[in-house]
Amino acid sequence: MAERRSTKKPRDWKVKQAIIHREAQAIVATGVCPDCGTKLIRNNSLPGWWQCGAFACEEMRRAEFVGLPKCDFQTFTK
Repeated sequence: MAERRSTKKPRDWKVKQAIIHREAQAIVATGVCPDCGTKLIRNNSLPGWWQCGAFACEEMRRAEFVGLPKCDFQTFTK
């Protein structure tokens, strides 16, 4: 059976990716999570990775974010 290939052009993905990154950069520029309003934190594990300060489990959070309800917001600017 022949393998099916995507008909989507690589350029289409690059355009979509650029839009996603611009939107993420606009969110990061505000400095606050769009879901809960908590300060955004840079995760240095990967380039351009930003997370809500309340993203991680409480044991892994900075002291200033302990006690806040968990938030799953994260985004990439690169």
